[in-house]
Amino acid sequence: MASARKPAGRRRKKEPVRKWIRLSRRNHLKMMTVFFFITAALAAMTGRVMYIEHTSGQKYQKIVLANANYDSKTIPYRRGDILDRNGIELATSLDVYNLILDASVLTAKEDYLEPTMKALMESFPDILSETEIRTFVSENPKNRYKVLAKRLPYEEIQVFLNKQKDKDSKSAQNIKGIWFEKEYKRNYPYKSLASSVIGFTTSGNVGMAGLENYYNSTLNGTNGRQYGYLNSDNSMEKTIKNAVDGNNIVTTIDMNIQSVVEAKIKEFNRAYKDEARPGNGAERIGVIIEEPDTGEIRAMACFPDYDLSNPRSLDGFYTKEEIEKMSEDDKTEALNQIWRNFCISDTFEPGSTQKPLTVAAGLDSGKLTGRETFECDGYEMVADRRIRCVARSGHGTETLEKALMDSCNDTLMQAVRRIGRDIFSDYQSIFGMGFRTNIDLPGEARTDTLVRSAEQMSSVDLASASFGQNFNCTMIQMVSAFSSVINGGNYYRPHMVSRITDENGNLVEEIKPELLKQTVSKETSDKIKEYLFATVSEGTASVVKVPGYSMGGKTGTAEKLPRADKNYVVSFIGYLPQEHPQLVIYAVIDTPNQPTEGEAQAHSTFAQNLVREILEEILPYMNIYKDEKTGEDALKKKDTNMYTAISGYEAKAALGESVKYN
Repeated sequence: MASARKPAGRRRKKEPVRKWIRLSRRNHLKMMTVFFFITAALAAMTGRVMYIEHTSGQKYQKIVLANANYDSKTIPYRRGDILDRNGIELATSLDVYNLILDASVLTAKEDYLEPTMKALMESFPDILSETEIRTFVSENPKNRYKVLAKRLPYEEIQVFLNKQKDKDSKSAQNIKGIWFEKEYKRNYPYKSLASSVIGFTTSGNVGMAGLENYYNSTLNGTNGRQYGYLNSDNSMEKTIKNAVDGNNIVTTIDMNIQSVVEAKIKEFNRAYKDEARPGNGAERIGVIIEEPDTGEIRAMACFPDYDLSNPRSLDGFYTKEEIEKMSEDDKTEALNQIWRNFCISDTFEPGSTQKPLTVAAGLDSGKLTGRETFECDGYEMVADRRIRCVARSGHGTETLEKALMDSCNDTLMQAVRRIGRDIFSDYQSIFGMGFRTNIDLPGEARTDTLVRSAEQMSSVDLASASFGQNFNCTMIQMVSAFSSVINGGNYYRPHMVSRITDENGNLVEEIKPELLKQTVSKETSDKIKEYLFATVSEGTASVVKVPGYSMGGKTGTAEKLPRADKNYVVSFIGYLPQEHPQLVIYAVIDTPNQPTEGEAQAHSTFAQNLVREILEEILPYMNIYKDEKTGEDALKKKDTNMYTAISGYEAKAALGESVKYN
């Protein structure tokens, strides 16, 4: 069998032989030269870039950032609240929102414009103009920031926000280019309450009066900022520096007591309104209630007051015709007078409320013992002047206690001669007359030029100063001095704020009572309290008596300059309870209107009635309990008809005193 023949296979091609090209030395040198040249060039370029970055990096960075879509906006801080002693907000900052248009986003797609415009006009029909918005967008399609409306409350923007978030609406996803910038608006919930104490702010969170001004830096915080780079897709890489909110201040004011005081002042004005000055019972009225053992002010009220939400309005103070005739300077001056805090900014002759201080100076210095007797014949001849007492026929024999009870000018003039001008002047300084109290409120008046030194004081000046004429003081000076005389001799700096807290209510600083000095001894203080207790129980201050409460105090009536006009400042200052006084109250009425034609202003009944009405309401609230029995005798001593003037010579002699110069 023949064997099978193997098929002839294809011959495998031979692999090409790789031949290495051998470079000549010359070509090798050329290639190495090129390599090193390129390497050197790259190294030089790198070095140059590093040099530019080191020497001019910030310059070129600014150029790049200036041409980039870089966005930055302020994050506003929240101004701190002003609270009463119980935590009730007297001034606060509410969230408000600016309506912002970003035209570059709105015009990024055609589908955005109409749904957004429809949502805007349905949400803000009374605020926005569709024509104006469309015109702005067409003329400024690349603009990223246009304020369409300012300071809108959240309730007003909520309708638009709901449209943006509506998942059932097909057009909601096309509402673009609108966002809201958060700000804060100062709000005063109680309008005019404590207006002269709280004050108000202008734009930029600048306090203009009261606590808003004095504690401006405490209430203010620090703005934050948001930085972000906007790319071509309008996505933003954000860097946020948060705002630091301002601190809160907790005042010593009790809103409930303050409300009562202001309501009673308004009642007085209604009772004694003058047709020529509708609603005004006096030119000015001030009331201060202070804790004598701490210097804390529980209430400080003034007339006139003003609406803190609209502090620049003159309506209600002047007629429309009067306002139209005013120049801008006239309006500014009128507003400054309205904003004044009468309790600290106005000076006046205190009248007979000075008498307890004069007697205290005599007792504490040892020049008086309290056992002396004096003869009041109705006047004293001082130099070439006859200075009359309120009782023209004289009070007869007087002790120091009875002199305060009768408010006898004659006795005080005799007593101050024994004290002497040097000692009297020294004690005036000790009591703070002529010096600011440095209460934490702006605008406290200077009185250094209104109180004569011993060297400047004539015999007439000394005599009249003993019963509160011929020198001026402020209400806060008198209430601080009087408090020291009835609390054992401790003079505290009066203050309006007790604590500072952060935005979460955590304590930042506690402002403790500041004892500045000892004015008189406790023995002198106790003796003066005895005299003042008798003055309310049986003397010229009996109208102020609140049945069931032990209390002391002193009336005051000062004849204003020019004396011939027969205008007066009437007042009462007092305390209760007798043993451990918890409050001092001081009421001053500047030029009260005459109750009936021909009837005099020159008695303190006005101020006494005002104080009594205030005390009757606030004492139960303050948990100050009755400590005396009541009965027919007590009721007879009280004028139960509110603001009923007491007329006639006998009533004037019993209830007030005016200075007469012949």
